[in-house]
Amino acid sequence: MPNDIFISYSRRDSEFVTRLASDLDKQVAGVWFDQSDIQLGEKWHDEILKGIRDCKAFVLVLSPDADKSKYVHEEVNKALELGKTIFPVIYRPAEWSDEFKSLVKDIQTLDLRAGSYVDSFQKLVDGLVAAGAGKASGEIPFLRTPAKVGMNLVLSKVPGWAFVWSLGWLIFWLIVFIALFILVAIQGRAGPEDFLNFLAILFSGGIGGFAGGLIAGLFTMLALRPNAPSIAWKHMSPTIRIWAVSGPLGMIVSGIITIVMLAIGVISVQNASVDCSGLGFSDCLGRTIGAAIGEAIGTLILVAFVFVLLVIITWFLTGMFAGSQVVRHVRRLEPGITKAQSRGVSLGWGCGAIVAAMVMIIALGVISSVLGL
Repeated sequence: MPNDIFISYSRRDSEFVTRLASDLDKQVAGVWFDQSDIQLGEKWHDEILKGIRDCKAFVLVLSPDADKSKYVHEEVNKALELGKTIFPVIYRPAEWSDEFKSLVKDIQTLDLRAGSYVDSFQKLVDGLVAAGAGKASGEIPFLRTPAKVGMNLVLSKVPGWAFVWSLGWLIFWLIVFIALFILVAIQGRAGPEDFLNFLAILFSGGIGGFAGGLIAGLFTMLALRPNAPSIAWKHMSPTIRIWAVSGPLGMIVSGIITIVMLAIGVISVQNASVDCSGLGFSDCLGRTIGAAIGEAIGTLILVAFVFVLLVIITWFLTGMFAGSQVVRHVRRLEPGITKAQSRGVSLGWGCGAIVAAMVMIIALGVISSVLGL
């Protein structure tokens, strides 16, 4: 198949362009772009000029880096000189230089931020075929076929999110497990029962992570339903690293805040004055000790409550941050993801973190009860 389509782009956009070139090569016609077609020993500049001369359509992938690239500008000027049909495709927005500004203004431009990759790809293919690139019959394959993403594809990717969440939470609690075990061992109190307790925590963390991942994954895929075909393992896997780092940090931050609040008196229980009127010494002493014990128990309960509350808030915020990072990864192939979609993903991940914490606590209680820990 002849290389009817030439793609001009910046190397910083290689991930997206490689996907675009592969899809065009399957659906329309042969694609020429320098990353794959210049062989060792060939003259780089001559091969590029030949690719532009032989093409029927010139696709320009616009981004800030492309606008700054002198090579992209040279390729565009050559295409204009040869009278090639140019298809400007906005991948990442920028303040365009005068040359590119006129192209965007004068030529119908495809803005990838205006929809999903599937929709944008179909529009591009229809335009390329109309320009004579590929498909000798002249058939425009997508003109009357709107892109639809079935719920089966959307839901099929939810378990993948749950799996990476469970791995991330396992590593997170493994780090906590090691730290606690070292602390107990230093104090000379490490025993088989402690080891079983730590294993119960680790196993419960994996269960909680899986449950939270189901919620986060469902929110993610529903929010990104039009973009579902682009989401793959490489977009899910960073979740493992994010939770392994942010989970322990969240617990440390929550603990420090609790200690500081306790130290400065933000967390306290009002000292109750003991009235010993009409009581003997022993009765008064007993009442005083009882009041002190009650105050200590109240303080412990309040500290535990504040600590758990801070941990939940921290996990919620960490989950929202993790969701925003995942959107950043997916956006490399799906530049059309909107702010509303991004907020939906982040909210879902925050809720998933809370669900993970609650399920973990319940699972730990059940496991401890069954094992008699």
